[in-house]
Amino acid sequence: MALHSPAIRAARPTRASGPRFGASGPRPARPALTRAAVGPIRPVGEDDHRHGVDGGATRRVALVAALAAPILGSIPRPAPALASELEAKVTDEVFFDLAIDSEPAGRVVVGVFGDASPIAAARFKALAQGIQGLGYRRSEINAVEYEEENGADTPLFIADPGVKAFVIPGSSTPVEGLPGGASTDALLPELAKSAISHRRAGLVSLTVERGAPPPPPKERLVSMNGKFVTVKDPPPPGPNGTGFVVTVSGGNSDTPGETAAILDRTNVVIGTVLEGMDVVEAIAALPTVKDNSSSPFFAVAKSIGDKRATVAEQAFGKPFAKVTVARSGIVQDAPPAPDAE
Repeated sequence: MALHSPAIRAARPTRASGPRFGASGPRPARPALTRAAVGPIRPVGEDDHRHGVDGGATRRVALVAALAAPILGSIPRPAPALASELEAKVTDEVFFDLAIDSEPAGRVVVGVFGDASPIAAARFKALAQGIQGLGYRRSEINAVEYEEENGADTPLFIADPGVKAFVIPGSSTPVEGLPGGASTDALLPELAKSAISHRRAGLVSLTVERGAPPPPPKERLVSMNGKFVTVKDPPPPGPNGTGFVVTVSGGNSDTPGETAAILDRTNVVIGTVLEGMDVVEAIAALPTVKDNSSSPFFAVAKSIGDKRATVAEQAFGKPFAKVTVARSGIVQDAPPAPDAE
């Protein structure tokens, strides 16, 4: 399995066997999307308006969910919370208005465990709100991790790579005041002490550490001063502590703890989804770029250092539709969710 973002993909531990990201063959065919498949759309109630949800957004999520039904049906029931998670207190709530191909898809509300891992939680909250213009707004959810069982894919989690640089957008001025600073040093002790395991759906966590050592530097010949010399390319950067994931399941029936096996040693849990889990599941079920790493042509291309193979690998698991964070912030300051029509 592989992840699109290099920083997030590095969090995937090396596996001795088993499929890479998703199935090596074609994914199960989706049924034709019809009104009969969708069924009746429930009317918008007062509770929906209270949280900024409108009929258009509800209708869009229902349509996507109908298309995703074959995959969503394979998602196991959430495991019961551990005592450590039950003790975690939601101190703040942040929201994410998500869009699929620029069309509103719905709002996800995350309850932040401010006391469990205070630096990581404060960092996530600051980036959701935006700090000096830097934050999750306009970032892209560009990876879906799957586990295969009997030819079907079970979504495990979706991932947002976070911000690329700790500077004010459009400038080279460093951002000041971001909790934890411009590295993961302050987050590593919290990762080591984290007692909440990624064993159920709806958990949100920051990616702090690689899941495996970086690949060895590649050597290549370049012309320098009329001579060919060997240079080594630097390894890809590791996580910077801003990327986050949202778990969709704890695993399938064969590997019920697969999500925890992947994320517990690399990600620190900072919250849980309070509202909008249907939106997360619909995004996880979107068609994605197939992993063809088992192809002999791909293997040869990788072995000779063909950059096209590297570019192709980075797209494994990426949804064909562009999923972005249209807006994010603190719930108490949240405007109504955008109209889907």
